[in-house]
Amino acid sequence: MKGSDWQDFPPLIDGDPFALARSSCLHAVQVARDVRIDEAKLQSFALELDCEAVRDVMKGSMGENCDILPGDFHDADDAINFALVFSLLQFGHGFRRELHRLCGRGASKTITIGVRNLRSEGPLHAARLKHAGSTEVRQAFQLPDDLELDEFVRQLITVLHQAGTVLNRMAMNDFAAFFRQILEAPEARPSPAAAVVRQLANHFPAFNDQAVLHDGSRVVLLKKATLAVGEIRRLAGHRHPRCAMSEDFHRAVAPVDNVIPAMLAYHGVLSLSPTLYLTIHQRQPLERGPKEAELRSVALVACDWIVAAANSEFTSLDLGYYLWRSGKAPKARQFPRHHTKNTIFY
Repeated sequence: MKGSDWQDFPPLIDGDPFALARSSCLHAVQVARDVRIDEAKLQSFALELDCEAVRDVMKGSMGENCDILPGDFHDADDAINFALVFSLLQFGHGFRRELHRLCGRGASKTITIGVRNLRSEGPLHAARLKHAGSTEVRQAFQLPDDLELDEFVRQLITVLHQAGTVLNRMAMNDFAAFFRQILEAPEARPSPAAAVVRQLANHFPAFNDQAVLHDGSRVVLLKKATLAVGEIRRLAGHRHPRCAMSEDFHRAVAPVDNVIPAMLAYHGVLSLSPTLYLTIHQRQPLERGPKEAELRSVALVACDWIVAAANSEFTSLDLGYYLWRSGKAPKARQFPRHHTKNTIFY
């Protein structure tokens, strides 16, 4: 990727991805310079949450920007393929201004439209992903031929090509075949969700979401891989019990993008340094680096602490979905959120 080539080859996830995410992000809280958790505000926010609404958010539509429902699919494999390609491409927030100006919509709706159109034109097989071209991508995602979106289109094509190439190398026809292979492994029996997240991250560079803090330590975030297990459960869990991954689904971390930290700051749970606050509120780009990593890492821990304060009435993944959904409400939508163009992780 332009300006971020090193991201294509992050270290493999060695161990439980959820435990690694939690321990590395807790370290981020301890060494943070620009983001801190206001524990009093966190406690009051947790007490005010409608726990039933948080638990139920994954049972329906995620709103106009993500209006895909379980009944939209022919079978479990159809739903799994959509869920994994959809999650793989859940990035582009850094181009939201250009997208709104040129297309009248943001990144989330653009990805939903694009993956839905790709699926409507034929199965989401590895060969299609590997050979997706600029014209096909622009047409499917309804992107005008404008210089301001060229980098976004390149990112989409690169990620699709990488995924198709990896699946072909493993002799997998599609993501559904890869998913089934993961679940057949002995390690997946007690912890299927963790196994899926780890294998997605270790085989597909665009799922291996890690970053480096200012002290040189590495944080494991895995937003899209974690989102993938949420989407598989949401769209295919009713079709096959293994797709629900109930054995350890409750252990998944929040899938932190740019919306979740913004909503936590909006509610006062996160407090930002004056420098970071100005960068975000003056709508200046936040380049991929320690500050951006710290913001997302501390937000991940804050989600876990909110769950604990609410007596585990819901999971961190539930809360992540809920915060993302609430970020689309008219008033909250106006609250500034950071934007980072040189990333394909969110």
